Amino acid sequence: MLAFALQGIGGMNSFAAGVLQTLRKKGVKPDLISATSGSILSAYLFLQKDPNAIEKYYDEYFKSEDNGIPTFFKFMQYAYFGIPNKFSPNYLNILERLRDNWPFLTLEEWINFYFPNKVYKSEIPQQFFDDIANCFSTNEEVGIVMNAYNVNNDQAVLYVNERALNTMELTKRGNFEIKPITPDGVRACIQLLQYGDFKGEYDGAYQYNPILSPLVVADEIILVTVEPLGKSLAPIENYFDIEDFQLKMLFKNALYAELNDIYQINKLIEYGNKLVRPESETKPYKEYKPIKVQTIQPTIHRGYFEYFVETPEFYQDGVSQAKKFIEDSLNRETQIVGGY
Repeated sequence: MLAFALQGIGGMNSFAAGVLQTLRKKGVKPDLISATSGSILSAYLFLQKDPNAIEKYYDEYFKSEDNGIPTFFKFMQYAYFGIPNKFSPNYLNILERLRDNWPFLTLEEWINFYFPNKVYKSEIPQQFFDDIANCFSTNEEVGIVMNAYNVNNDQAVLYVNERALNTMELTKRGNFEIKPITPDGVRACIQLLQYGDFKGEYDGAYQYNPILSPLVVADEIILVTVEPLGKSLAPIENYFDIEDFQLKMLFKNALYAELNDIYQINKLIEYGNKLVRPESETKPYKEYKPIKVQTIQPTIHRGYFEYFVETPEFYQDGVSQAKKFIEDSLNRETQIVGGY
């Protein structure tokens, strides 16, 4: 059983898109997909009948974006003026903020007016959420897992289709809240903090990005990251370096923790320990097994001020690294680096 674990966020989604397009062309078919944040769109395109759906989408996207503006200035343009069909800046809604905080009798009302938590207003069409939810929920061949973060109880929320629910036995695990995939679920999984509250749930990148542990039933996991693992950034000398470092840590810390847990379990099995976990009343124990975890990661670092900006170079890096991954897999036996 093969699983994909896909990171994704902001301007870093095109790498996973390039990887998935290449794997699709090579006939690599997963049984499970765990998708976080922006990679949800790539997973959706990957599952379309058209084998070139991802490539076509990004070809059109890059044509519309190729205006010669340097990345930093494009970031500032998007931050101040928004992106059509994605978000608009909330400072334009000053009348709404006046209404919500009037009559300004407390310090909190003044702070909420000048420093609102809702920085942007989502402009994503409802059809976007409907289409993805319908595709994922009705897919009988591939188990789909999307993750959100519930800020009220500080817990991960997994939105899963029927195939994933039956395959992964998630109801037996108490550390996740499990929900069926719906349009609202898709919205929750890409809900930025800057959009304001959506039923207490936000983009899963704020907590896990991605969740590996639900994929423990797989024999092999292909992990696609948004940042190079094991590669440090330049010395932290200015504000831009600080923001880049914080972004890097947001996406790496939880991932390192999960990979380390997996590695430790694998080493115990290698040393001859028979580790078991509860399974059912009729079959109360099941032995843990090692799983191959392989990583496809970018060779290009992208920082905070490239957050909103997708690039053809990052997409092509995904294509190149996926091709290299396939070639290496054919030429040598895959190394087991972690898993249950």
